[in-house]
Amino acid sequence: MNLKTKSKGFTLIELMITVGIIGVIAAIAVPAYTGYIETGRKVEGQNNLEVLKASQAEFYAENNTFFVGANTAALITSSGGLWAPSEADADRQFEYKVVINAATAGPPATLETFTATATGRGNKVPTTVVITYKSN
Repeated sequence: MNLKTKSKGFTLIELMITVGIIGVIAAIAVPAYTGYIETGRKVEGQNNLEVLKASQAEFYAENNTFFVGANTAALITSSGGLWAPSEADADRQFEYKVVINAATAGPPATLETFTATATGRGNKVPTTVVITYKSN
């Protein structure tokens, strides 16, 4: 009588080794992936600010003033259609804001520079990107 039978499947030790290897790979890959996502979102905010800067320059050339807004919706409205962030409203990763700095306060005030800020929305993008533009 032959008592040896051929097993069909994996042993417990083989499964444990496989799970351990997958765990090590996941421990390395997940933080790296998260970092790449965060970097990509930061670049997206920077790109939107660069487009905003170009729109501000065009608006300034036509109106001798910059458009300003305390939030993304106000900026879209006050730009007169020149600027809108590239991401859709539901997927928007950043909230945008523009602050105008006047060089002289006398009438009329000379609007020299603006500072545009992209601040991460919620817990998705814990970062802020700032760009300053001088009109002259």
